Amino acid sequence: MLASPDAQQDAYTWGAALLGHAFVGVFLTALIGWRAGVWRGATIVAAGYLLIWEGVQVASFGGGIADSLVDAAAVTCGAVVAAGAWRNRGAAVAGALALLALMGIVGVRKRR
Repeated sequence: MLASPDAQQDAYTWGAALLGHAFVGVFLTALIGWRAGVWRGATIVAAGYLLIWEGVQVASFGGGIADSLVDAAAVTCGAVVAAGAWRNRGAAVAGALALLALMGIVGVRKRR
């Protein structure tokens, strides 16, 4: 996926990619949070994904900056969901899921 940075053009594939990115954030936060602490892990995941993965993708494979920001935002939402659920912070989970839902609605409508 690193070498294929294109934003998906159909609504279903785009929505699936959005949720896939969110669950990358959930998984990595659980993995890193185990050792670093959950909120620190979420911060590492959000910043690291944006700077390392998306940064390399834009610089090396010509991905669009807007698409990279959407992907990184979805990963960040997943990281917040994981950290909030881990620490029983319902407001953080609800806010991250609401933002993810809004991103999904806008992105899918744009592709219909």
